[in-house]
Amino acid sequence: MSLPIPKLLGSTIVLSLLPCAYAFTSAIKESTLLLSHVMKGTLVIWSIIEILFYIYYLHARKRLQQTNKPHKPLNQTERASLFWNCVQTIDNVATWSEGWFYYKKDHSHPQFKEIQRENLALWFAWAFWHENLEVVRKDEAWSNEIEWMLDSAEDWFKVKFPKGQNKELQCIRLNLDPVHACHRPLIVYVGLYVLTMLFNMIFLQWMLAFTAYDTTLSGVVWGGILGHLHYAIQYTKALLFKSEEAPDKKDLLPRAISYFYRGSSSNNKTPLVFLHGIGAGVVCYAELIHQLVSLDRPIFLVELPYVAMRMVDYVPSAAETVDEIQSMLKSFGYDKAVYISHSMGTGASSWVMNMAPETIAGLVMIDPICFLLHYHNVAFNFVHRIPKTFIEYIMHYGAARELYISNYISRHFQWFETIYFSQPSNCAQLPVLPSPLDTQGPLANATVFLSEKDGIVGSSVVHNYLLERGVDARIMEGLEHAMFLSSRYWKKTISNQIDTIARKADIK
Repeated sequence: MSLPIPKLLGSTIVLSLLPCAYAFTSAIKESTLLLSHVMKGTLVIWSIIEILFYIYYLHARKRLQQTNKPHKPLNQTERASLFWNCVQTIDNVATWSEGWFYYKKDHSHPQFKEIQRENLALWFAWAFWHENLEVVRKDEAWSNEIEWMLDSAEDWFKVKFPKGQNKELQCIRLNLDPVHACHRPLIVYVGLYVLTMLFNMIFLQWMLAFTAYDTTLSGVVWGGILGHLHYAIQYTKALLFKSEEAPDKKDLLPRAISYFYRGSSSNNKTPLVFLHGIGAGVVCYAELIHQLVSLDRPIFLVELPYVAMRMVDYVPSAAETVDEIQSMLKSFGYDKAVYISHSMGTGASSWVMNMAPETIAGLVMIDPICFLLHYHNVAFNFVHRIPKTFIEYIMHYGAARELYISNYISRHFQWFETIYFSQPSNCAQLPVLPSPLDTQGPLANATVFLSEKDGIVGSSVVHNYLLERGVDARIMEGLEHAMFLSSRYWKKTISNQIDTIARKADIK
């Protein structure tokens, strides 16, 4: 009996498909095996690269331990002036002293009575001479000067430090302490490089019409392995694409910094200069930058690569940075600007305030680190504190323990250059508080925003200090350090205040 036609046809189709199915599954198996071999090979090669990079990291960390002296150390007159400015702005000498010392075993602070005279001398030697105490003691004039400081401090605060030195206490001395760092894989740096380049090209240059002005010096914008990668990409791009830049752009190129510039529809508006904080650079401030662009003003975005995880160990001095910023403004026909800065960027703003105040038309400072730097908060919280909260862990391992950021803080950051006193004094005369704002000073047209729960800056102390001297200082309630970046309300508030300050600057 013959099979029904439908069944016979179905069986024939199935039989005819079997070789195809076998061939298909074999191809998939072979492709999977090939892909597996490729992936394994890639992983092996990358693992070797990461091992080599770890060796490179160990060598770099050892090399960066070498201590650096300031480009321009303090002279005797400058030390005396700085000393009086410091003691006059210390409200509680016990709390202040305790902050600069800690027990190595658990990093807890001692009681005031446990701090002895030579412990304080150790801090003075670092703070005013940038040296170890034994070096200062060997010079008779310096030794007499440090004794004068100790005696003057005791007289001013009406206290008496016990003679001797408590050997169990560690003193915070940024430029003399070791550079602490944790290894992070090369893929993290490469990923950050790719992200930054895409952000610069797509968001800044294509969408917002910024123009990049990079230094021609190697190792300034990107360092280490990334520097070689960046140079190769830029060189290839120059060969493949003809430049459409103005022929005189090379004359505008900076030497020690890099920046982005965007013009406006009007030549009569005061420009904005933005200085970012520690992290990944301007990429962290995308929404704020977009809001600044909406103000239709000339904008400069100054990059600080040595605090942006770019493997850069070249750090220009404060004076060089200020000179570069002045040259940047002059290149586009400006002599003043409104400076907007966040966190470590406020340190660069402070350099301008101290060295070139005539270029300041207004200021907006967010989470500033430049006020009351003679307090322990910034140095201890960023470098020596053992993290306990989630935010502290992010700050500790995400920023503070990155090798090149740590190198800047522990080897190049000079507190005496960065600190800013709103009403400096040169003598042992108690200031009268509250006092009116200096209408001719850099803070005359300024607003300072402080995060209420800032784990780096002592916000409450800084807030009171500024208010007593007539500065417009505002607390961002409930926020941690840099958390304004996740608050649409505070970003809008800050943007509106920038607009207000810039409009005032236009009138002057």
